[in-house]
Amino acid sequence: MTGRLYYHDGYLLEFRARIVDVSPDRRSLYLDRTAFYPASGGQPSDRGTLAGIPLADVADKGGRIAHILAAPAPEGLENGVVDCVVDGRRRADHREQHTGQHLLSAVFLETLGAGTVGFHLGAETSTIELARAACTAEEIQRVEERANAIVRENRPVTISFGEASDDLGLRKATERTGAIRVVAIANLDRSACGGTHVRQTGEIGA
Repeated sequence: MTGRLYYHDGYLLEFRARIVDVSPDRRSLYLDRTAFYPASGGQPSDRGTLAGIPLADVADKGGRIAHILAAPAPEGLENGVVDCVVDGRRRADHREQHTGQHLLSAVFLETLGAGTVGFHLGAETSTIELARAACTAEEIQRVEERANAIVRENRPVTISFGEASDDLGLRKATERTGAIRVVAIANLDRSACGGTHVRQTGEIGA
C-alpha cells in the first residue's frame, strides 16, 4: 500500500520517497508514499517529476500508486530515495475546480433539489451531471448567485476521517466501506471524497 500524503495536505508539492518496486519495462515506479494524485472519481491525475524524470500519468493499481514515467527509469534507482515535485499550477487548478464542484453540487441540491450523479474536471471544460432533465435560466442564475455568495464568505474547507458505517451527515451516501475521508464546506456540505481541495472557499474564485 502506498502512503497518500495528498490525503492530509493538498498543498504539498515537494517530497522525498523511497522506491519500493519498478515495473519490468522500467516505466512505472512504486513509492512507499506519494503526494501525486492518481486519476480517480472525475479528477485527473497530477503531473510533475520523479527523480527529475517527467511523469506521463499517475494511476491507482489496487491500493498501490503507479508513477508512470515519460521515459524508462535509469538503472540503479531500485530501493533508492528520490526527490519528487508536483506540478503546482495543475494541482491548484484541480483543487479549485474540485472544491467548486462540491460547492455547486451542494447549492444545486439546496436550491433546486437536484442531486449530482457524476462530474468530470477538464483543462478547458468541467461538467456536473444532475438528476434533473433541465434547469431554467432563472434557476441557473439563483444557483450562480448563491454559489458566488459562499465563495465571497470565504468559508473554511476541512478534511476529516470517519467510518462509512457511522452517520457522517454526507450529502450523498457512499458505497465505500471502512474508513472514509470527508471533505466539508462549513455550514453547507459534507462529502466522501479522496480528491484535493482548497482550504477556504475564497480560493475557488467566481
